[in-house]
Amino acid sequence: MALAHMRSAGKTLMDAGLIVQRGSAMSVVAEDDLDDTPTSVIAHPITGHHGHLGNAAWHDERASGRRQVYALDMAAAARRVVARLDCSLGKDPVPYLDGVVLDFGAARLPNRTARVGIWVVRGLSVPGAFDQFRQLAARRPSEGLRLVISLDPAKGLCRSTLKGHEIVPFEDVVDHEDGIAANPGILSARLLTGPSDQGPVWVSGDGAILIVHGERFEFKGTKQKAAVLMMAEAFIAGEHRLSTDAVLEAAACGRTVRRLSELFKGHPAWKRVIFESGASCWIEG
Repeated sequence: MALAHMRSAGKTLMDAGLIVQRGSAMSVVAEDDLDDTPTSVIAHPITGHHGHLGNAAWHDERASGRRQVYALDMAAAARRVVARLDCSLGKDPVPYLDGVVLDFGAARLPNRTARVGIWVVRGLSVPGAFDQFRQLAARRPSEGLRLVISLDPAKGLCRSTLKGHEIVPFEDVVDHEDGIAANPGILSARLLTGPSDQGPVWVSGDGAILIVHGERFEFKGTKQKAAVLMMAEAFIAGEHRLSTDAVLEAAACGRTVRRLSELFKGHPAWKRVIFESGASCWIEG
């Protein structure tokens, strides 16, 4: 992290204990033809001062502190992110995947009856990282909805859905008065309304809310939620039509429900965005 280019922001993060010095190596961000690439520094052959060829830091020893290598303290940063939430594991989160995922247990959000699971994660935009995260979620399934607060930039996050999980970029729910903590009210609203960039179809991680071209539908029963989630995930993945039998089986309908029309009878979404024909069913987006 180039603190020299962050001005007061770097010092603020250091003072808050969110970034800490990592090792004794030194690094700078080049101010010449090396663009913004972190560049290892060496001792000047004459003065002994640390810098790199062409860097002004060799001429200003007062900047030596800025040449230290700093890294995010994930545990400290994640605790600050959830500081305004009453997480059951707020003081002692459980780390997964070498500490890039922290499990803070469950918390209650405004206007929601059921508690939601809270994970804080970083690095999901790194190639291959989302697959590892998906495997972790499969090994540790959530009993209800799990809210995953990602510290990665929103534009780099994978758009794939993950059953039982709602991945929310931290930048979308940060309390700007605080600057570091997530706002519980904004988090709750985000779960109800979805992201600003939804695409034609968006579904909440638990299947309770489906938004198609801006039109919002809510689902209460567990069987309806499971069916909606499966069909919406298929649409987002590009597989628009599914076997009705497979959807009903995934929704644990048993022999009591043989057609999708029976499951969604009387619901506003039926025949408006949810359709069935022959042995197939789909969401019309």
